[in-house]
Amino acid sequence: MIKLLLPVRDIFITQPFGVNYLNFYKNLGMKGHNGIDFRARRGCPILATHSGIIIRAGQDGGGGIVVEIATDTYKTIYYHLLKVNVKTGQDVKAGQIIAEADNTGKYTTGDHLHFGFKFIENGKTLNKDNGYNGAVDPTPYFANQYGKFWDRPAAYHRYGRKQEWIAEWKMRFKNAWLHRQLIKRGLNPILGIEPINALVYGGWDFETVINPAMYGQWAYLKKSQIQAGKIPFLK
Repeated sequence: MIKLLLPVRDIFITQPFGVNYLNFYKNLGMKGHNGIDFRARRGCPILATHSGIIIRAGQDGGGGIVVEIATDTYKTIYYHLLKVNVKTGQDVKAGQIIAEADNTGKYTTGDHLHFGFKFIENGKTLNKDNGYNGAVDPTPYFANQYGKFWDRPAAYHRYGRKQEWIAEWKMRFKNAWLHRQLIKRGLNPILGIEPINALVYGGWDFETVINPAMYGQWAYLKKSQIQAGKIPFLK
């Protein structure tokens, strides 16, 4: 069973596999987007999603700077990079930093990582006429590793901490002050999973968690991480 690690630490999908916004990919001769786009700031570390050998590291043209990692049966592709930390022929381990994100190449409109997945045989891509140049949706292989909700932010996953059912239950249903504050602001008095986890596990305060403008901070990092200088989608 193939289990892929995530190529970036903070997860937000800006474009899933198979979509065809404004017929862009149709004009390129494909059915739709032949990968998954992950939000990533310029310089964001890119991680190897599996162990293998580097079969390409350098300029691609339309895809900018690229890295490809292969096993005997599949390969992964990482496009639009700022620079690479590996060389062709090098063995890499799953989770190893292989590059930094950017916006290089012709077919890109902002900093991000385009991640592709293809099955191969004897080094050659299989099913190249499938409408995606042989690429297939890597979503099931992330799900094999992280479960159904692999694409949710860190707050959903309790920032990696062990679940404390009682603490969550009390915060959600037995915190009278919290309920009064939510009602006063015209909000649902029962908070969802991510806000509750931000309060219980992330060290965040109430005002920050209910501020929509702060979602990009607390949903991805604990308060202590932000205070230590970490930046979502960068480091």
